[in-house]
Amino acid sequence: MELVALAREIAAGEVTCAEVMERCLAQAREVEGWLRAFVWLDAERARRLAAEYDRRREAGERLGPLHGVPLGIKDIIDTAGIPTEHGSPVFAGRVPERSAEVVRRLEAVGAIVLGKAVTAEMAYFSPGPTRNPWDPERTPGGSSMGSAAAVAAEIVPGAVGTQTNGSVIRPAAFCGVVGFKPTRGRLPREGVLEFSQTLDQVGSFATSVRGAAWLAAAMAGDAPEAWVPAASAEASRQTSVGADRRSTGGGRDNGRRAPRFAVVPTAEWEKAEPAMQRQLEADVAALEAAGPTLERPVLPAGLDEAVPVHRTIMAAEAAAALGELVAAHPGRFSEVLQAFVEEGARLSAAAYQAALRERQRLVEAFTAWAAPYDAILTPPATGEAPGPETTGDPRFCTRWTLVGAPAIVLPTGLRAARLPLGLQMVGAPGADARLLSAATWVEARRRLEGSPRRHGDTKRNEERNRR
Repeated sequence: MELVALAREIAAGEVTCAEVMERCLAQAREVEGWLRAFVWLDAERARRLAAEYDRRREAGERLGPLHGVPLGIKDIIDTAGIPTEHGSPVFAGRVPERSAEVVRRLEAVGAIVLGKAVTAEMAYFSPGPTRNPWDPERTPGGSSMGSAAAVAAEIVPGAVGTQTNGSVIRPAAFCGVVGFKPTRGRLPREGVLEFSQTLDQVGSFATSVRGAAWLAAAMAGDAPEAWVPAASAEASRQTSVGADRRSTGGGRDNGRRAPRFAVVPTAEWEKAEPAMQRQLEADVAALEAAGPTLERPVLPAGLDEAVPVHRTIMAAEAAAALGELVAAHPGRFSEVLQAFVEEGARLSAAAYQAALRERQRLVEAFTAWAAPYDAILTPPATGEAPGPETTGDPRFCTRWTLVGAPAIVLPTGLRAARLPLGLQMVGAPGADARLLSAATWVEARRRLEGSPRRHGDTKRNEERNRR
């Protein structure tokens, strides 16, 4: 389900909101028994809202560009009258009276909250019950695990997640969907569980760049089209996947300026699995053949070594946000979360302030360094999705989250265990539209076609799970 196409079909009267909702609910019935992407889903509520939205559309009222589009919302994002339990038994039964600002904005333009998507405990590392739609013996990543899995399994055309380290980009890569995290501060965080006030960011999941951009734009309070330049979207639609796309010279492709990319494997490159290394090399080679300028610059001083800076800020702020809560409920949070909060509590104020100053220096240096490029090409994860005992390694996302850069991941291939691998693209802070334009250009040329269901894996996985 491509979100923008679906929204336009509803607006044109080619399909009703009720029909769309029934498709989503039917798919949920088929896969949720083993996928477990949702912690809360009320089919009758969904049907009631879809019918109401159809009546309003028939009466000539259209709420907005997402009228009748079902979405999944990560379970650390408040939803009025709907449980928001943060993936923790400590919050079991918690029902907020007011929705988060991003949810209010989505509903204001017509979106319907179909369900609350599973999160890792308190949006940290302890996995929830969700499985990867491509293989139930693998993780979908985290912490926005349910959001990514629900989109990949075609239960919903879009979903909302958050990222403090790699929690949008990594699960999107593992599940073979598009995940987009805008520039830090671009989307409001009111009503979203705080883990790190400096690093927490809201993001979107969809099956296309346009879909992820539309969701992000709606959450920002903007017109969806404002985030995806019309020329880029048109180029994406018109470019055939099998066509010869080699440049005719001058850095142009079929008369359009090809993007300027920086290829940055980072100092973590040796930590990437061979399949991930081969995938990035194949992506770079294919794009280079299409005509863009690809450079391999050295990152600004200190950015490659900045993982400890991120950890210091994240731990100190987690202790500030959650320390009293964890202490008040001994034994009810995971050992890994408790240990991280305790680590943050041991940090000195001087160490925390020094990390914040270094982060600010890196933001300024990176913003200037990245400005000439449409996007940085880099791995989204160390490799394919690992087993369900983990949510995966976020190391290839950490630097970009630290500096608040916009980032997006596109599924670009299947390798080794027939699991998806992706390409992460990072932009200069504030250059979200430019990044999305470049991502649309790449999507037209380097895109994994299909889904777990189209590859025949969902049915096999369901049968395997029953044995």
